[in-house]
Amino acid sequence: MEPEFNGEIVRLLEQGERFAVATIVDARGSTPQRVGARLLVRRDGSIAGTLGGGCIEAEVREVAGEAIASGLPRLLGFTLNEDIAVDYGLACGGSERIFVDPTLQAPRDLELARGMLAAARGERRGVVVQLLADGPDAPAASKLAVWEGGATSGDLGPLGAQASRVATRLLESPRPLPAVVRLDDGREAFADVFAEPPEVVVVGGGHVGYAIARVAKLLGHRVAVIDDREQFANRQRFPDADRVVVGEIDQAIAGYPATRNTAIVVVTRGHKYDYQALAAAARSNAGYVGLMGSRRKVALIYRQLRADGVPEERLRDIRAPIGLDIGAVSPQEIAVAIMAEITMVRLGGTGLPLRDTSVVKPAGTRTPT
Repeated sequence: MEPEFNGEIVRLLEQGERFAVATIVDARGSTPQRVGARLLVRRDGSIAGTLGGGCIEAEVREVAGEAIASGLPRLLGFTLNEDIAVDYGLACGGSERIFVDPTLQAPRDLELARGMLAAARGERRGVVVQLLADGPDAPAASKLAVWEGGATSGDLGPLGAQASRVATRLLESPRPLPAVVRLDDGREAFADVFAEPPEVVVVGGGHVGYAIARVAKLLGHRVAVIDDREQFANRQRFPDADRVVVGEIDQAIAGYPATRNTAIVVVTRGHKYDYQALAAAARSNAGYVGLMGSRRKVALIYRQLRADGVPEERLRDIRAPIGLDIGAVSPQEIAVAIMAEITMVRLGGTGLPLRDTSVVKPAGTRTPT
C-alpha cells in the first residue's frame, strides 16, 4: 500500500473531511486492476489512487459521492462485457466486485488509518478485516485491524474473535494476499493485507543492475542499490533509488533491514562478489533472493554455502540462475525476466503463458468456405 495514499486518508480524517474509499475486493478473469487496488474520492469529487480508469471507475466515483452523502457503504458488482473490455483495452472480459466505504469520522477510523500508514511505511504489518455489507444492512462496528504482535484497532463486535483468527492466519503466511473470506454466520468479509511495501535491493550497479532498478521502480517497488564502488552506486547514476549504499558488499547486505517483502538481486561483477553477496543474502530476512550467473557458477557457490552451514531449506528458496526464461540477452531484457519472476513469486503466479490455445485450430484444419 502506498504511503502517500494512506497519508492522505490520515490528513483528511485529521481535518474532519468526509470521503469514501473504493476497494477492489474480488476480481476474476481479465480486469484492469488486481484485488486490493483502491480509489479515494473526496467530497468535492477529486480523487487519489485508481481502479484502472474507464467507465467502471467513473461509475464508482458517482456511487462514492452518494455514499459520502448517505453515510452508507455499497458493494458493487461488474461484469466486463465486450464494450467495457474495449473501454479498458482488454482482450477479454472478467468480473470484479468493488466495496465503497464512506468514512464517518469516528475516532477509531483515525486510529486505524494511522496504523495503516505505519504499515505502508514498513513499520508494522497487519490485516484489516471488514464486513462487506451493502446499504442500510451495514453494522455500526464493521472493521477490525489485527497487527503483528497481537495489538488491534477498530471493532467488529461479536465477530471480532473470528476476524482475529482470520487475520492471524494471513499474518503467518509468508506472502499474504488480500482476499474475501466467509465468516461462520455466512457473511462475507474482506481481509486486506497491510505489509511492508515491495522492495528490490540490487546488489551490483553495473549495466544489468541499472536496468533492474529502472524496471523495479516502474513497477512501483522501493529500490535500493548496493555496490562497493562509488562510481557505480551514486545518486547521479540512480536518481530514483530510495537508498544507495556504498561499502563492502557482504557487510552492506548484512546490515540492510530486509523484510519478507524484500527481493535481493545479486548481479555483481564476479564470482568472489557473487559469493559474498549470496552468503549474506541467504542469512537475511529477505523473502526473495536471486543470483544471476551460469549453472556452473551457481553449483560452485552452492557448494561453498553448504560448507559454510547455510541450511539446505534456505538454499532451495534461492532463485539461481535468476529470472524467467524469455530468451533475454540485453541488460534490459534480463531485467524484465528477473522482475517477471519476482512479480510471479510475490503475487503467486505460475509463470506460464496466458494464451488460450482452445481458440486456435489445429494445424492442417481447413476453414469452411
